[in-house]
Amino acid sequence: MNRRSSRELTDTETGIYVVCDDEFLLKTLNGMLKRKGIIGVTDAEGKVHYVVDARRNPGYAARHIHDIIEEIREEGQPGENVLPGTVNEGMLASTVEDVLREHSFEPSLLGTRAIFILVTKIALRESTGHLSPKVLFDYAADALEINYNHVERNIRYAIYKSNFKEKKMKSISIIRLLAEEVRKRSGMVTA
Repeated sequence: MNRRSSRELTDTETGIYVVCDDEFLLKTLNGMLKRKGIIGVTDAEGKVHYVVDARRNPGYAARHIHDIIEEIREEGQPGENVLPGTVNEGMLASTVEDVLREHSFEPSLLGTRAIFILVTKIALRESTGHLSPKVLFDYAADALEINYNHVERNIRYAIYKSNFKEKKMKSISIIRLLAEEVRKRSGMVTA
């Protein structure tokens, strides 16, 4: 049974579509492409992938593609809300190191390096709610060339050795808290 809302979404509303079969998926995507000519799909890592409709007007599709490329060059990945140019990587890395030091994270621990990587990644993004701990820890595992279980274990150990050991918080909550502190100190959050 296909139930459909009688009204169209406005530009500020988010549509959630539960797809139960291929036909409904194709009809939904086709309808979106007919209305706008372009669809942006966000994957589990938060990257945006675009589908541009070139069936009727290849020139129009080429302009869409050109606009997307220009937006990425100017601002980074669209929808990711990249930092303003005033915060550079060196300043951010220094701020992350300061915050970790203040919370007594031991710099020589592999878990601290993983936390540094994740705090930096999260701090660079305005919205991280859609990034799961699994995706984030996999990112750190790839960066450190170790497996997911080692990252998870080393992060827990680094937290245990820090001044967070008495707090009953999940590792990911502590990492997000640290990232928020970094964002505030770097002037990336408006109060």
